[in-house]
Amino acid sequence: MAKRNIASVAVLALLALVACDDAPESGRTIVSIQEFNLGTPVQSDVEVNNGTDPPYIAEDLIPVTFTARPYNAFITGTTHNQVVIESYTVVWTRTDGGTGTLATRNEASSIYVTVGEETEAFIRLVTWGDKAGPVLLPLVGGSGQISMRADVTFIGREVGTEEEIELSASVSVNFADAVNTE
Repeated sequence: MAKRNIASVAVLALLALVACDDAPESGRTIVSIQEFNLGTPVQSDVEVNNGTDPPYIAEDLIPVTFTARPYNAFITGTTHNQVVIESYTVVWTRTDGGTGTLATRNEASSIYVTVGEETEAFIRLVTWGDKAGPVLLPLVGGSGQISMRADVTFIGREVGTEEEIELSASVSVNFADAVNTE
């Protein structure tokens, strides 16, 4: 009976080790967004007019800081120490009670995030087409403002395991035709 109990305990211990396996095929990196547009709302000028002929529309790029760490702090020397952010989606929601919003947009990217380091990148939040479209174009030359929230979802994978990673962040965006002076 004692041999049977010892054998049972040994089998359970082996199963526990297999269940906690840190095999190279499993994802081992935790990625997070440390900072998204420096934690501030975006002030988006729908048309830049600073005396240039003609005025122009500028896209809005915002900074994002990613960090990564190992899933298990005791794992060192792994070859799986990078995550690549391959795309992001921007979904718009009107927050000022008005109607009309910008179209959802998918963007490709190649942002490499290394374990133990901060990775700073810029993403294109508002495109020229967004500003020249029917929702924002009426603001040009006027005094109105439109407020929206941009929900951004980043999709990436751990290099070496192909384990998918998904991160999300949001930012408020205020659109207006700012007064520009030289």
